[in-house]
Amino acid sequence: MRKVISRFIIVSLVTVLFLSLSVFAPIKVNAATTGGWHLVETKYHISPSDVTIKGEIQNRVMGTTSGYILDKYTAEGSEGDMTFLHSRVYNNGDEVAHIKHQVIWDTPPTYLAPNEKTGFNLETKTISSNSWGSPQINANFDSAGIKPGSSTVSSMSFKSKEGEAYIKDNKVYFESSKVIHEGRPGDKKAIILNLGHLYGYTYTYEWKEGEPPTASVSSGAEPFESGSRIMWQPANGLGYRLFRSTSQGSLGISVTDFYITSTSYADVNVEPDTTYYYTVKPVLAEARPFEGIDEKLGEAIATFVVKTGSQIYKPGNYKHFIMLKLESPNMSVDGINQEVDLGRGTTPLVIAGRTMVPIRAVVEAMGGKVDWDGGTQKITLTARGNTVEMWMGKTDIKINGVSKKMDVAPVSKNNRTFVPVRFAAENLNCKVDWINSTKEAVIVYEE
Repeated sequence: MRKVISRFIIVSLVTVLFLSLSVFAPIKVNAATTGGWHLVETKYHISPSDVTIKGEIQNRVMGTTSGYILDKYTAEGSEGDMTFLHSRVYNNGDEVAHIKHQVIWDTPPTYLAPNEKTGFNLETKTISSNSWGSPQINANFDSAGIKPGSSTVSSMSFKSKEGEAYIKDNKVYFESSKVIHEGRPGDKKAIILNLGHLYGYTYTYEWKEGEPPTASVSSGAEPFESGSRIMWQPANGLGYRLFRSTSQGSLGISVTDFYITSTSYADVNVEPDTTYYYTVKPVLAEARPFEGIDEKLGEAIATFVVKTGSQIYKPGNYKHFIMLKLESPNMSVDGINQEVDLGRGTTPLVIAGRTMVPIRAVVEAMGGKVDWDGGTQKITLTARGNTVEMWMGKTDIKINGVSKKMDVAPVSKNNRTFVPVRFAAENLNCKVDWINSTKEAVIVYEE
Protein backbone atom coordinates (compact mmCIF):
# COMPACT_ATOMS: atom_id res chain seq x y z
CA MET A 1 0.00 0.00 0.00
CA ARG A 2 2.81 2.34 0.92
CA LYS A 3 4.45 1.64 -2.50
CA VAL A 4 1.19 2.41 -4.32
CA ILE A 5 0.84 5.71 -2.46
CA SER A 6 4.48 6.58 -3.20
CA ARG A 7 4.00 5.87 -6.90
CA PHE A 8 0.83 7.95 -6.91
CA ILE A 9 2.64 10.87 -5.28
CA ILE A 10 5.54 10.64 -7.78
CA VAL A 11 3.18 10.47 -10.77
CA SER A 12 1.22 13.41 -9.40
CA LEU A 13 4.34 15.48 -8.91
CA VAL A 14 5.57 14.69 -12.41
CA THR A 15 2.15 15.61 -13.81
CA VAL A 16 2.10 18.89 -11.89
CA LEU A 17 5.66 19.67 -12.98
CA PHE A 18 4.80 18.90 -16.59
CA LEU A 19 1.71 21.07 -16.47
CA SER A 20 3.70 23.84 -14.80
CA LEU A 21 6.35 23.71 -17.51
CA SER A 22 3.63 23.66 -20.14
CA VAL A 23 2.01 26.74 -18.65
CA PHE A 24 5.12 28.78 -17.94
CA ALA A 25 7.45 27.63 -20.73
CA PRO A 26 8.20 30.48 -23.16
CA ILE A 27 6.24 30.40 -26.39
CA LYS A 28 8.47 29.95 -29.42
CA VAL A 29 8.41 33.03 -31.67
CA ASN A 30 9.53 33.42 -35.22
CA ALA A 31 12.88 35.02 -35.86
CA ALA A 32 12.94 38.64 -36.90
CA THR A 33 11.98 39.09 -40.50
CA THR A 34 14.55 40.03 -43.13
CA GLY A 35 11.94 41.26 -45.60
CA GLY A 36 11.01 44.75 -46.71
CA TRP A 37 8.79 46.82 -49.02
CA HIS A 38 9.97 46.99 -52.64
CA LEU A 39 8.66 49.57 -55.14
CA VAL A 40 6.84 47.66 -57.88
CA GLU A 41 4.68 50.27 -59.64
CA THR A 42 4.44 54.03 -60.16
CA LYS A 43 1.16 55.37 -61.53
CA TYR A 44 -0.09 58.82 -62.49
CA HIS A 45 -3.74 59.69 -61.80
CA ILE A 46 -6.25 62.25 -62.93
CA SER A 47 -9.38 61.70 -60.87
CA PRO A 48 -12.19 60.92 -61.21
CA SER A 49 -11.68 59.46 -64.71
CA ASP A 50 -8.31 57.98 -63.71
CA VAL A 51 -6.62 58.40 -67.08
CA THR A 52 -2.89 58.00 -67.54
CA ILE A 53 -2.44 60.69 -70.19
CA LYS A 54 -1.55 64.15 -68.99
CA GLY A 55 -3.50 66.98 -70.53
CA GLU A 56 -6.68 69.00 -70.19
CA ILE A 57 -9.95 67.71 -68.81
CA GLN A 58 -13.23 69.47 -68.20
CA ASN A 59 -16.04 68.73 -65.77
CA ARG A 60 -18.30 70.14 -63.07
CA VAL A 61 -20.92 71.93 -65.14
CA MET A 62 -22.92 73.91 -62.60
CA GLY A 63 -26.11 75.85 -63.34
CA THR A 64 -26.28 79.53 -62.38
CA THR A 65 -28.73 82.35 -63.01
CA SER A 66 -26.44 83.64 -65.74
CA GLY A 67 -25.77 80.30 -67.43
CA TYR A 68 -23.20 77.75 -66.34
CA ILE A 69 -19.65 77.58 -65.01
CA LEU A 70 -17.02 75.30 -66.52
CA ASP A 71 -14.02 74.02 -64.56
CA LYS A 72 -10.89 73.31 -66.62
CA TYR A 73 -7.90 71.31 -65.37
CA THR A 74 -4.56 71.20 -67.17
CA ALA A 75 -1.38 69.32 -66.21
CA GLU A 76 2.06 69.71 -67.79
CA GLY A 77 5.41 68.10 -67.11
CA SER A 78 6.33 64.64 -65.88
CA GLU A 79 6.99 62.78 -62.66
CA GLY A 80 9.04 64.86 -60.27
CA ASP A 81 8.21 68.26 -61.80
CA MET A 82 4.66 69.12 -62.80
CA THR A 83 2.66 72.33 -63.29
CA PHE A 84 -1.11 72.40 -62.81
CA LEU A 85 -3.76 74.91 -63.84
CA HIS A 86 -7.29 74.92 -62.47
CA SER A 87 -9.48 77.63 -63.98
CA ARG A 88 -13.20 78.38 -63.68
CA VAL A 89 -14.98 80.30 -66.44
CA TYR A 90 -18.53 81.31 -67.35
CA ASN A 91 -20.00 80.01 -70.57
CA ASN A 92 -19.28 83.40 -72.16
CA GLY A 93 -15.55 82.93 -71.53
CA ASP A 94 -15.18 85.30 -68.56
CA GLU A 95 -12.87 83.95 -65.91
CA VAL A 96 -14.22 83.49 -62.40
CA ALA A 97 -10.99 82.30 -60.77
CA HIS A 98 -7.85 80.35 -61.45
CA ILE A 99 -4.80 78.92 -59.73
CA LYS A 100 -1.57 77.73 -61.33
CA HIS A 101 0.93 75.87 -59.17
CA GLN A 102 4.06 73.78 -59.57
CA VAL A 103 5.11 70.73 -57.54
CA ILE A 104 8.67 69.39 -57.58
CA TRP A 105 9.43 66.18 -55.73
CA ASP A 106 11.84 63.27 -55.50
CA THR A 107 10.70 59.76 -56.27
CA PRO A 108 10.29 58.01 -52.89
CA PRO A 109 12.90 55.31 -52.07
CA THR A 110 12.72 52.09 -54.06
CA TYR A 111 13.02 50.11 -50.80
CA LEU A 112 11.33 50.77 -47.46
CA ALA A 113 12.93 49.08 -44.48
CA PRO A 114 10.53 47.98 -41.73
CA ASN A 115 10.63 49.71 -38.34
CA GLU A 116 12.20 52.82 -39.87
CA LYS A 117 10.72 56.07 -41.11
CA THR A 118 10.92 57.08 -44.77
CA GLY A 119 10.56 60.32 -46.69
CA PHE A 120 11.36 62.41 -49.75
CA ASN A 121 11.96 66.04 -50.71
CA LEU A 122 9.00 68.08 -51.98
CA GLU A 123 8.55 71.70 -53.05
CA THR A 124 5.40 73.60 -54.00
CA LYS A 125 5.10 77.00 -55.69
CA THR A 126 2.02 79.06 -56.52
CA ILE A 127 2.81 80.62 -59.91
CA SER A 128 -0.37 82.68 -60.15
CA SER A 129 -3.72 82.80 -58.38
CA ASN A 130 -6.96 84.77 -58.64
CA SER A 131 -9.39 84.39 -55.73
CA TRP A 132 -8.15 80.92 -54.79
CA GLY A 133 -5.45 80.22 -52.23
CA SER A 134 -2.56 77.78 -52.47
CA PRO A 135 -3.35 74.11 -53.09
CA GLN A 136 -2.77 71.70 -50.23
CA ILE A 137 -0.30 68.95 -51.11
CA ASN A 138 -0.27 65.85 -48.91
CA ALA A 139 0.79 62.21 -48.84
CA ASN A 140 -0.19 59.05 -46.94
CA PHE A 141 1.01 55.47 -46.63
CA ASP A 142 -2.03 53.26 -47.05
CA SER A 143 -3.48 50.21 -48.79
CA ALA A 144 -2.60 49.78 -52.45
CA GLY A 145 -5.46 50.69 -54.77
CA ILE A 146 -6.47 53.92 -53.05
CA LYS A 147 -6.21 56.78 -55.52
CA PRO A 148 -5.14 60.36 -54.94
CA GLY A 149 -8.11 62.45 -53.92
CA SER A 150 -9.92 59.47 -52.39
CA SER A 151 -10.57 59.22 -48.68
CA THR A 152 -7.95 57.37 -46.67
CA VAL A 153 -8.17 55.76 -43.26
CA SER A 154 -4.42 55.65 -42.80
CA SER A 155 -3.03 57.22 -39.66
CA MET A 156 0.38 57.34 -41.31
CA SER A 157 0.62 60.67 -43.08
CA PHE A 158 3.77 62.40 -44.23
CA LYS A 159 4.79 65.57 -42.41
CA SER A 160 7.40 68.30 -42.62
CA LYS A 161 9.88 68.95 -39.81
CA GLU A 162 7.46 71.58 -38.55
CA GLY A 163 4.72 68.96 -38.29
CA GLU A 164 2.76 70.15 -41.33
CA ALA A 165 0.77 67.45 -43.10
CA TYR A 166 -0.43 69.81 -45.89
CA ILE A 167 2.28 71.71 -47.76
CA LYS A 168 1.60 75.12 -49.28
CA ASP A 169 4.34 77.13 -51.04
CA ASN A 170 7.23 75.57 -49.19
CA LYS A 171 10.25 73.32 -49.66
CA VAL A 172 10.35 70.47 -47.16
CA TYR A 173 11.57 66.99 -46.41
CA PHE A 174 8.31 65.04 -46.21
CA GLU A 175 8.71 62.24 -43.65
CA SER A 176 6.36 59.48 -42.52
CA SER A 177 4.80 60.25 -39.16
CA LYS A 178 5.47 56.68 -37.97
CA VAL A 179 7.89 53.88 -38.75
CA ILE A 180 7.00 51.58 -41.62
CA HIS A 181 5.48 48.36 -40.26
CA GLU A 182 6.30 44.83 -41.36
CA GLY A 183 4.22 42.85 -43.82
CA ARG A 184 3.75 39.38 -45.23
CA PRO A 185 4.86 38.10 -48.64
CA GLY A 186 2.55 39.50 -51.31
CA ASP A 187 1.16 42.33 -49.17
CA LYS A 188 0.93 45.65 -51.01
CA LYS A 189 0.93 49.19 -49.67
CA ALA A 190 1.29 52.54 -51.42
CA ILE A 191 2.54 56.05 -50.89
CA ILE A 192 -0.38 58.15 -52.13
CA LEU A 193 0.77 61.61 -53.18
CA ASN A 194 -1.96 64.22 -53.73
CA LEU A 195 -0.72 67.04 -55.95
CA GLY A 196 -3.75 69.28 -55.61
CA HIS A 197 -7.27 69.16 -57.09
CA LEU A 198 -7.61 66.07 -59.28
CA TYR A 199 -4.01 64.97 -59.70
CA GLY A 200 -1.63 62.64 -57.96
CA TYR A 201 0.79 59.72 -58.02
CA THR A 202 0.73 56.36 -56.28
CA TYR A 203 3.94 54.48 -55.48
CA THR A 204 2.98 50.86 -54.86
CA TYR A 205 5.21 48.63 -52.73
CA GLU A 206 5.13 44.86 -52.26
CA TRP A 207 6.46 43.05 -49.22
CA LYS A 208 9.16 40.56 -50.18
CA GLU A 209 11.23 38.29 -47.97
CA GLY A 210 15.01 38.26 -48.11
CA GLU A 211 17.83 40.66 -47.45
CA PRO A 212 17.37 44.30 -48.51
CA PRO A 213 18.97 45.36 -51.80
CA THR A 214 22.54 46.54 -51.46
CA ALA A 215 24.62 48.76 -53.65
CA SER A 216 26.87 46.74 -55.91
CA VAL A 217 30.55 47.49 -56.11
CA SER A 218 30.86 50.03 -58.91
CA SER A 219 33.59 50.45 -61.48
CA GLY A 220 33.61 54.26 -61.41
CA ALA A 221 36.71 54.54 -59.27
CA GLU A 222 40.44 54.29 -59.80
CA PRO A 223 43.71 55.35 -58.20
CA PHE A 224 45.65 58.28 -59.63
CA GLU A 225 48.93 59.88 -58.64
CA SER A 226 47.49 61.94 -55.79
CA GLY A 227 44.89 59.53 -54.38
CA SER A 228 41.55 57.99 -55.40
CA ARG A 229 39.17 59.37 -58.00
CA ILE A 230 35.52 58.33 -57.60
CA MET A 231 32.44 58.97 -59.75
CA TRP A 232 28.82 57.81 -59.31
CA GLN A 233 25.44 58.19 -60.98
CA PRO A 234 23.12 61.01 -59.84
CA ALA A 235 20.39 60.22 -57.31
CA ASN A 236 17.51 62.14 -55.77
CA GLY A 237 18.42 64.33 -52.84
CA LEU A 238 20.25 67.49 -51.85
CA GLY A 239 23.71 66.03 -52.32
CA TYR A 240 25.85 63.10 -51.22
CA ARG A 241 27.89 61.74 -48.34
CA LEU A 242 31.00 59.81 -49.34
CA PHE A 243 32.22 57.49 -46.60
CA ARG A 244 35.70 55.98 -46.48
CA SER A 245 36.94 53.00 -44.49
CA THR A 246 40.00 50.76 -44.40
CA SER A 247 37.86 47.82 -43.21
CA GLN A 248 35.51 45.96 -45.52
CA GLY A 249 31.96 45.98 -44.17
CA SER A 250 32.53 49.14 -42.12
CA LEU A 251 30.97 52.42 -43.24
CA GLY A 252 33.85 54.46 -41.88
CA ILE A 253 33.82 58.26 -41.80
CA SER A 254 32.55 60.95 -44.15
CA VAL A 255 35.40 62.35 -46.23
CA THR A 256 33.98 65.88 -45.78
CA ASP A 257 32.24 67.79 -42.99
CA PHE A 258 29.73 69.08 -45.56
CA TYR A 259 27.70 67.13 -48.08
CA ILE A 260 29.04 66.86 -51.63
CA THR A 261 27.05 68.31 -54.53
CA SER A 262 29.19 66.92 -57.33
CA THR A 263 28.91 63.34 -58.58
CA SER A 264 32.69 62.96 -58.65
CA TYR A 265 35.34 63.31 -55.98
CA ALA A 266 39.12 63.19 -55.78
CA ASP A 267 40.13 61.79 -52.39
CA VAL A 268 43.58 63.33 -52.03
CA ASN A 269 43.88 62.91 -48.26
CA VAL A 270 44.82 59.24 -48.27
CA GLU A 271 47.87 57.13 -47.47
CA PRO A 272 49.99 55.33 -50.10
CA ASP A 273 49.66 51.60 -50.82
CA THR A 274 46.37 51.31 -48.87
CA THR A 275 43.06 49.66 -49.77
CA TYR A 276 40.03 51.88 -49.14
CA TYR A 277 36.33 51.00 -49.15
CA TYR A 278 34.01 53.82 -50.21
CA THR A 279 30.22 54.13 -49.85
CA VAL A 280 28.00 56.84 -51.36
CA LYS A 281 24.68 57.78 -49.74
CA PRO A 282 22.30 60.55 -50.88
CA VAL A 283 21.49 63.35 -48.44
CA LEU A 284 17.72 63.66 -48.21
CA ALA A 285 17.46 66.50 -45.68
CA GLU A 286 19.88 68.81 -43.92
CA ALA A 287 20.65 68.63 -40.23
CA ARG A 288 19.26 71.29 -37.91
CA PRO A 289 21.53 70.88 -34.88
CA PHE A 290 20.01 73.68 -32.83
CA GLU A 291 16.68 71.86 -33.03
CA GLY A 292 18.17 68.43 -32.38
CA ILE A 293 17.39 67.19 -35.90
CA ASP A 294 19.97 64.93 -37.57
CA GLU A 295 20.86 64.81 -41.24
CA LYS A 296 18.71 62.36 -43.21
CA LEU A 297 20.57 59.91 -45.46
CA GLY A 298 19.20 57.46 -48.00
CA GLU A 299 20.33 53.92 -48.70
CA ALA A 300 23.74 53.39 -50.27
CA ILE A 301 23.70 53.99 -54.04
CA ALA A 302 27.27 52.86 -54.81
CA THR A 303 30.30 51.26 -53.22
CA PHE A 304 33.90 51.23 -54.40
CA VAL A 305 37.18 49.52 -53.57
CA VAL A 306 40.38 51.37 -54.46
CA LYS A 307 44.00 50.60 -53.63
CA THR A 308 46.19 53.69 -53.76
CA GLY A 309 49.58 53.75 -55.44
CA SER A 310 52.91 53.47 -53.69
CA GLN A 311 53.57 57.20 -54.12
CA ILE A 312 51.11 59.85 -52.91
CA TYR A 313 51.57 63.62 -53.21
CA LYS A 314 52.59 65.02 -49.81
CA PRO A 315 50.98 62.37 -47.59
CA GLY A 316 50.07 63.56 -44.11
CA ASN A 317 49.33 67.14 -45.21
CA TYR A 318 45.71 68.21 -45.61
CA LYS A 319 45.03 69.01 -49.27
CA HIS A 320 42.31 70.49 -51.47
CA PHE A 321 41.45 69.71 -55.08
CA ILE A 322 39.89 71.31 -58.15
CA MET A 323 38.67 68.86 -60.80
CA LEU A 324 37.98 70.01 -64.36
CA LYS A 325 36.73 67.92 -67.25
CA LEU A 326 37.30 68.57 -70.93
CA GLU A 327 34.30 70.21 -72.63
CA SER A 328 32.36 70.36 -69.35
CA PRO A 329 31.13 73.77 -68.09
CA ASN A 330 31.27 72.55 -64.47
CA MET A 331 34.11 71.87 -62.09
CA SER A 332 34.30 70.24 -58.67
CA VAL A 333 35.99 72.20 -55.88
CA ASP A 334 36.49 69.87 -52.91
CA GLY A 335 33.35 68.06 -54.04
CA ILE A 336 31.18 71.15 -54.50
CA ASN A 337 29.87 71.41 -58.04
CA GLN A 338 30.05 74.89 -59.61
CA GLU A 339 30.24 76.47 -63.03
CA VAL A 340 33.66 77.15 -64.50
CA ASP A 341 32.43 80.49 -65.82
CA LEU A 342 29.07 81.50 -64.37
CA GLY A 343 26.37 81.67 -67.03
CA ARG A 344 28.74 81.52 -70.02
CA GLY A 345 29.15 77.77 -70.57
CA THR A 346 32.95 78.07 -70.80
CA THR A 347 34.77 74.72 -70.81
CA PRO A 348 38.41 73.56 -70.72
CA LEU A 349 39.91 72.93 -74.17
CA VAL A 350 42.82 71.07 -75.72
CA ILE A 351 45.10 73.23 -77.86
CA ALA A 352 48.33 71.88 -79.37
CA GLY A 353 48.15 68.87 -77.07
CA ARG A 354 47.82 70.95 -73.87
CA THR A 355 44.80 71.31 -71.57
CA MET A 356 43.85 74.97 -71.55
CA VAL A 357 41.55 76.38 -68.88
CA PRO A 358 39.91 79.76 -68.20
CA ILE A 359 42.48 80.59 -65.57
CA ARG A 360 40.49 83.11 -63.55
CA ALA A 361 38.06 80.43 -62.33
CA VAL A 362 40.88 78.14 -61.18
CA VAL A 363 42.95 80.79 -59.41
CA GLU A 364 39.96 82.35 -57.65
CA ALA A 365 38.77 78.90 -56.52
CA MET A 366 42.03 78.47 -54.63
CA GLY A 367 41.78 81.92 -53.05
CA GLY A 368 44.07 83.80 -55.43
CA LYS A 369 43.49 86.62 -57.90
CA VAL A 370 44.04 87.39 -61.59
CA ASP A 371 45.08 90.79 -62.96
CA TRP A 372 44.97 91.88 -66.60
CA ASP A 373 47.06 94.61 -68.20
CA GLY A 374 45.45 95.48 -71.53
CA GLY A 375 48.36 97.68 -72.62
CA THR A 376 50.96 94.91 -72.43
CA GLN A 377 48.53 91.99 -72.79
CA LYS A 378 49.90 90.58 -69.55
CA ILE A 379 48.14 88.14 -67.22
CA THR A 380 49.33 88.10 -63.61
CA LEU A 381 48.35 85.24 -61.35
CA THR A 382 48.86 85.65 -57.61
CA ALA A 383 48.13 82.74 -55.30
CA ARG A 384 49.72 80.61 -52.60
CA GLY A 385 52.67 82.98 -52.13
CA ASN A 386 53.71 82.96 -55.79
CA THR A 387 53.32 85.38 -58.68
CA VAL A 388 53.13 84.11 -62.25
CA GLU A 389 53.26 86.49 -65.23
CA MET A 390 52.26 85.49 -68.77
CA TRP A 391 51.62 87.39 -71.98
CA MET A 392 48.86 86.78 -74.50
CA GLY A 393 50.24 85.07 -77.63
CA LYS A 394 53.72 84.60 -76.09
CA THR A 395 55.42 81.58 -74.58
CA ASP A 396 57.36 83.74 -72.10
CA ILE A 397 56.50 83.20 -68.42
CA LYS A 398 57.91 84.64 -65.18
CA ILE A 399 57.65 82.89 -61.83
CA ASN A 400 58.45 85.25 -59.00
CA GLY A 401 60.50 87.34 -61.42
CA VAL A 402 62.46 84.42 -62.92
CA SER A 403 62.01 84.08 -66.70
CA LYS A 404 61.08 80.73 -68.22
CA LYS A 405 59.39 79.38 -71.35
CA MET A 406 56.13 77.52 -72.05
CA ASP A 407 55.47 75.43 -75.14
CA VAL A 408 51.95 76.83 -75.63
CA ALA A 409 51.04 80.51 -75.34
CA PRO A 410 47.88 81.84 -73.60
CA VAL A 411 44.99 82.45 -75.99
CA SER A 412 41.74 84.40 -75.91
CA LYS A 413 38.43 82.71 -76.75
CA ASN A 414 34.99 84.26 -76.28
CA ASN A 415 36.56 87.10 -74.29
CA ARG A 416 38.11 84.63 -71.83
CA THR A 417 41.82 83.98 -71.33
CA PHE A 418 42.86 80.34 -71.58
CA VAL A 419 46.25 79.25 -70.28
CA PRO A 420 47.96 75.84 -70.00
CA VAL A 421 46.68 74.50 -66.67
CA ARG A 422 49.87 72.59 -65.89
CA PHE A 423 52.26 75.51 -66.32
CA ALA A 424 50.04 77.89 -64.40
CA ALA A 425 49.11 75.59 -61.50
CA GLU A 426 52.46 73.93 -60.96
CA ASN A 427 54.07 77.34 -60.59
CA LEU A 428 51.52 78.26 -57.91
CA ASN A 429 52.73 75.45 -55.63
CA CYS A 430 50.12 72.99 -56.91
CA LYS A 431 50.28 69.55 -58.49
CA VAL A 432 48.31 68.74 -61.63
CA ASP A 433 47.30 65.17 -62.49
CA TRP A 434 45.70 64.11 -65.75
CA ILE A 435 43.21 61.21 -65.62
CA ASN A 436 43.04 59.95 -69.17
CA SER A 437 40.07 57.57 -68.69
CA THR A 438 37.74 60.45 -67.80
CA LYS A 439 39.57 63.35 -69.52
CA GLU A 440 39.89 65.20 -66.23
CA ALA A 441 42.58 67.46 -64.83
CA VAL A 442 42.91 67.40 -61.03
CA ILE A 443 44.71 70.31 -59.38
CA VAL A 444 45.88 69.41 -55.86
CA TYR A 445 47.21 71.90 -53.33
CA GLU A 446 47.91 72.06 -49.60
CA GLU A 447 45.84 73.83 -46.95
